[in-house]
Amino acid sequence: MHDIIEPILPQVPVEGIALHVGRSRLSMGDTVTPRLMPEGLVGLWARIFRPWMGIVPLWREGYIGHLGPMASQILAPALEKGLALRMRVVMLTPEHLAGSGQPEIHVSVWGDPRLLTPFLDGIAPPPPPAAEEPPPAKPARKAARG
Repeated sequence: MHDIIEPILPQVPVEGIALHVGRSRLSMGDTVTPRLMPEGLVGLWARIFRPWMGIVPLWREGYIGHLGPMASQILAPALEKGLALRMRVVMLTPEHLAGSGQPEIHVSVWGDPRLLTPFLDGIAPPPPPAAEEPPPAKPARKAARG
């Protein structure tokens, strides 16, 4: 049986960035691994460049940051159940290109769209459009005889 994979959260910002984005060699399209943290947030790990002793090039699994509380609330049940999620880096702004000096990382989350069902139940569907009433019929004019 195939799992349904659709975008759940197309672009989510990573908070608490814990690395120097410019030196990490993290790039768009890289795979991100989510893990549930004790604080209830979803932590994100990726394969990043961390040279040993500043000389020997090594790629290691490293913590890059965490998702915000709302995104963590949506993804936590899936991580607890072990459901398949696919996460990728979709936007990246390193320190030297950020106008404010703060780096940015955004990820996309793909998985079973039924994960969003509990969050959609509380939202009432929009009311149906009101049917337009036909304009009142004009009285027929009698033809003038002459």
